[in-house]
Amino acid sequence: MPTNGNDDNRQHLPEKPHYSTHPGQRARISMIATPIGNLSDIGERSLRALEEVEELWCEDTRHTQTLLNALGIERKRLKRVDQHTSDAELKGLLRQVEEAGARVGVVTDAGTPGLSDPGARLLQLGPEFPGIRFEPIPGPSALSAFVSVAGLVGNSFLFLGFFPRNPTEALQLLTELKESPGSPNWIFFESPNRIRETLGVLRSFCEGLDISPEFVLAKELTKIHETLYRGSGAGFLSWMETQGFDERGEWVFAVILPKQSVKKEKDQSDWRLVLECLMEAGISAKTASQVVVGRFSVAKNLAYKAALDFQKSQNE
Repeated sequence: MPTNGNDDNRQHLPEKPHYSTHPGQRARISMIATPIGNLSDIGERSLRALEEVEELWCEDTRHTQTLLNALGIERKRLKRVDQHTSDAELKGLLRQVEEAGARVGVVTDAGTPGLSDPGARLLQLGPEFPGIRFEPIPGPSALSAFVSVAGLVGNSFLFLGFFPRNPTEALQLLTELKESPGSPNWIFFESPNRIRETLGVLRSFCEGLDISPEFVLAKELTKIHETLYRGSGAGFLSWMETQGFDERGEWVFAVILPKQSVKKEKDQSDWRLVLECLMEAGISAKTASQVVVGRFSVAKNLAYKAALDFQKSQNE
């Protein structure tokens, strides 16, 4: 039995505290968008925020200092906060901001923070510090810039951050995406030193399909050497691999499935229902998955995994 009221209260606290952002919070962290290549893309609010914040948290202080010099912003305190910064360190920084009622800015090396960069972890820890207001200062983004020229199918897309480094994991992800209901547009980031290897992985994925996905690849968006490549199928990817293009610069690319090939939710429920009915009738997981693969357009590994999961659930 609790010995005091405080212990009793803690027993009823949710796993994560309720959290809201409102103008009344004294401490403030501004997520500031910066240009992804063209300095003219800086917004007035971003400029004002960069000038007003007491400290800037950034991935690379040298890179950010170069940007500030180009913008004519002087004597700004910079602190490196990157992927090597631990959660404990981030919590310590957030605690200091909350207690001091400070105003801090967060920037990524280029574009809008919070996507595939350390800014996302800051926001995830935010609910533990209710005295801090997180505010967006919108502006340039490699993702939105790419979407505007990619010519996607329909009105949705799935952004998955950086493409998996492991080729096996990458192929597995692409296969699962193809066999799942959802958007036919998959968007990834890629680094210049990995783009050629990624083209090979995409070609391997393409060669095992009975459809011809479209690919759109962009490098150095908004810069002088901005380049956009577009084509379909393994042939286009083979052509790309043989080109003497300059890999330098950050890449964004999309895999776009033909509209008619996108799985519907009903297709998913149909094959899973058949699979479960077969197994309930005594058919083995291996045989049931083979039957489903023969009757539905579903990958072997996905059907077999579903069969094993169902078998496990029945044995529990």
